Amino acid sequence: MKKTTFYVIIFLTTILLASCFSSCDGILGRNKKPLASAYAHFQEINEKYRSENFEVKLFCETQALSSASPHPIRVFPSVNNHLIVSCDAEKNEKTQGDQIYYKINSDGARVDTLYLPQDEYSPEFIDDFMVFTNYDEAYYTTWPQNGDTTKQAIKVLNEDLNWAEEKVNQKIENAKKDGKYWFFKNVTNNDNYYMQFFFYQDRQWQMLWQKLPAYRSLDRSETADRYCIDVFWTGEEDFDLPDNVNFLHFHPEEKLSYDHHIGGGNPGYSVTNWRGKAFFKTQIGGKDFNFFAPNIVVENEKFDDFKNRFYKVRDRDSGAIIFRPSFYISANGFAFYSSDSQKMYLIRKKNNQ
Repeated sequence: MKKTTFYVIIFLTTILLASCFSSCDGILGRNKKPLASAYAHFQEINEKYRSENFEVKLFCETQALSSASPHPIRVFPSVNNHLIVSCDAEKNEKTQGDQIYYKINSDGARVDTLYLPQDEYSPEFIDDFMVFTNYDEAYYTTWPQNGDTTKQAIKVLNEDLNWAEEKVNQKIENAKKDGKYWFFKNVTNNDNYYMQFFFYQDRQWQMLWQKLPAYRSLDRSETADRYCIDVFWTGEEDFDLPDNVNFLHFHPEEKLSYDHHIGGGNPGYSVTNWRGKAFFKTQIGGKDFNFFAPNIVVENEKFDDFKNRFYKVRDRDSGAIIFRPSFYISANGFAFYSSDSQKMYLIRKKNNQ
């Protein structure tokens, strides 16, 4: 009788321990069904990705927090059929605000790099030029065109503010009409308000000072931002998959409870769901590029017709983060990929393809 009781205690203890090991790590159940063979060859996108057709490399990485910089890596077209990649270069407190720029040719190769520490200048990309501005002075370089970082002077007009208002306005209208580029910058100094009007006319960059009676906000159509259009950026939070990505399959691995942290003073809520691998496909250079993402949960709600919403859940304490596999795909056989605001990968077709 005592021996039977002993074995019962051992059996119950084993069950309790197994339950504890399962529940203490937040796992409420495990899927015992194997992954379908059609997806066995899919790989996660990182530098361990191996393929006969593609090479995958980590192109750039930043430590800038999304709260301070929502899109810390950005890509925009430039002259000579190049792309410019702009990345927050922050690694520590000393490099906070620094920027690094990469010039990419039509084959996806990095051909130049420019590091700009944070200082009093604000750089603007305008086709062949980078225009640097601040209150005291301004200059430009031709780095986008030819890699030259030599500082070139901008001709300053009305620096002593003795032009009549009619003359100032006439010069601005003339430059808007006949100049190739123009933009405004606001300047405030000791409660005095000024406008700096930059323009490129007669093959020369010039800047005109204008004193204002009060602060005037600028529309984007009046700023240099309109000359620099991003085609790709990290940190995109969107439930819809990009048009160039197809969702193929979800393989559940473990059931767990996790939280949605809404923010903004709103209370979060908890969900119990299956976490596993999500399998996707896109096309790069006319060839299928297959990949999976780990630690994904897929939610479906009646209010939006049970559309798939993808989240990454590393553990229950970290909460759910929107997962969006985003690609910039070039017609020249390479692509940029990111699902993380702090990392961007370069994917290129191999030379033999």
